[in-house]
Amino acid sequence: MHYPPYSSLVNVILRSDKLDDVLKWSGILGRWFDNTRHEGVRVLGPAAAPIQRLKRDYRYHFILKSTSREKLNGLLRAMLAHAEKDKVPRTNIVVDVDALWLM
Repeated sequence: MHYPPYSSLVNVILRSDKLDDVLKWSGILGRWFDNTRHEGVRVLGPAAAPIQRLKRDYRYHFILKSTSREKLNGLLRAMLAHAEKDKVPRTNIVVDVDALWLM
């Protein structure tokens, strides 16, 4: 299944107090992941986080898996650059590398 310790795992969480914003942003990044070539990195999502609403924030997430940290790092940097270009606030994106908890 290529889970740690055999690969690296990243949990990218989008969060906002408005559900419409989170759905819009996850759609933007989801389309970007679909249209971008990311050889060696498997992208799962977007999907509602297992705990979809935590305190006041709605949460959607992507899970990225790869055996190569370099490829994963490059894809994450490109994703953040695309998010900035499409006006997704950086403060609403949480990137958890080697996530221990996917909730």
